[in-house]
Amino acid sequence: AAEKIKGKTIRFSVAAGQGGRLFGSVTTKEIAEKIKKEFGIDVDKKKIKMDSVKALGSFPAEIRLMEGVAAKITVVVKSL
Repeated sequence: AAEKIKGKTIRFSVAAGQGGRLFGSVTTKEIAEKIKKEFGIDVDKKKIKMDSVKALGSFPAEIRLMEGVAAKITVVVKSL
């Protein structure tokens, strides 16, 4: 499973205000749902390690699939 998502990019299109600030944030729950939809891999949202996403841009995330197995992905957030 790690090989399937390692190095991949997950994209979100969201509503943003002035200065690229989001109305809300992109959550680990949304990221887990997108991984399930795009790659068919169930990931517990608690296993996604990343900073809070509250602005447009590109953000690194680490998915801990099991003990000692992690995959790094990129979360890209752009305006609608």
